[in-house]
Amino acid sequence: MLTSFITYLEDYLDRAGLQGLARGALGILAFASVLSALFGTSAFKAAGIVIWILGTLGLLAVQIGSNTGLRRDNADYRKLLSDQCNRTYEESDHLWRIDRWEEAVTIRANGDAKGTIAVRAMVETDDLPFFRLRVGPNWDQPEKDRRRVHVTVSSIKRNGIGGTRWPLTTHWLSDGRFEVLVHFGATVPEKGEELTLNVVYDWPGKGFPLMRQRKPDEFVMAMGRPLAYFSYEVTLPPSTKVDCDPVGLGESDRFTLDPATEAVPVVRLVVEDIAADRRIGVKLDLK
Repeated sequence: MLTSFITYLEDYLDRAGLQGLARGALGILAFASVLSALFGTSAFKAAGIVIWILGTLGLLAVQIGSNTGLRRDNADYRKLLSDQCNRTYEESDHLWRIDRWEEAVTIRANGDAKGTIAVRAMVETDDLPFFRLRVGPNWDQPEKDRRRVHVTVSSIKRNGIGGTRWPLTTHWLSDGRFEVLVHFGATVPEKGEELTLNVVYDWPGKGFPLMRQRKPDEFVMAMGRPLAYFSYEVTLPPSTKVDCDPVGLGESDRFTLDPATEAVPVVRLVVEDIAADRRIGVKLDLK
């Protein structure tokens, strides 16, 4: 409850600033003066309580204001790092080639989602300093929801080996996508090495349009280079009835689309040999 109140107060201060806080404080003080006029000496107790509350809120506001400033500074630094990495990517020959992308997401009735992405890529530069992923919901999420998105990236665990996490930085792009930069540090992948990554995300509100607004929603991706294999699996709440259509795919493409059933509410799309710069995926619509 306290966490929710602090989040609400942060959003309120972002909108109203210190003037809004001052107006609220004056209103409470006015209410305290009315109590004093109506109830005599007992009002002193009420006034003391009100003053204590105001003092606590004042200290909390100062702390939140400081945290808000730090968050903005942090966002600026993340953008600078993102710009620098993107400049490196654009000015270089191919740094990597993604060959396989397997995504699976489970969506709750309230639209919150948890998912994984298994990525297999080939390193095409001598020393790879970072790896970039860009994902996102198919709608413009509010800032308060974006702040709650959490992601980790690790190597894929096989036969008990692997599974350690890499440090990463994240940044929201102007088009609404979520950029994840994986930093390899001193142990950089070398040219010709196969790179495998396991992305795990917790994404509040990712499926909000589909589940809460009951609007058709698309679960898609686009790759700037040819992709050998792509799969997208969407698991919905039990007994969910949903229709599905492929997005960006035709009869000449090599793909399979398995619809959900009431017994197994899972939609699965598999596509092979995808040309560059194609937007593909699946469109869902609740019945």
